[in-house]
Amino acid sequence: MSRNKREHFTGCLLGGAVGDELGWPVEFDGIDDIVECYGSDGITDMVPGENDKYEITDDTQMTLFTAEGLLRAWTAARHYGVAPDFAAAVRL
Repeated sequence: MSRNKREHFTGCLLGGAVGDELGWPVEFDGIDDIVECYGSDGITDMVPGENDKYEITDDTQMTLFTAEGLLRAWTAARHYGVAPDFAAAVRL
């Protein structure tokens, strides 16, 4: 089974965003603070942020920007028949 399918990449990006949403409320907290606030199981469900919306952080945003750069490099390389310049595309 090939892992180079759009669904696999989409699933990885979505899984990362969900993990980011689960972790942002406790990202910089120590274990004692987490247990005090969420109990011994820790955080087990998504915590709504501002306006009762679930939130992602700059970590997910940077992942998505990086993915966009990789896709742009790959697309440009296929269009022009050259080797992809991933570093330049991500930098842009």
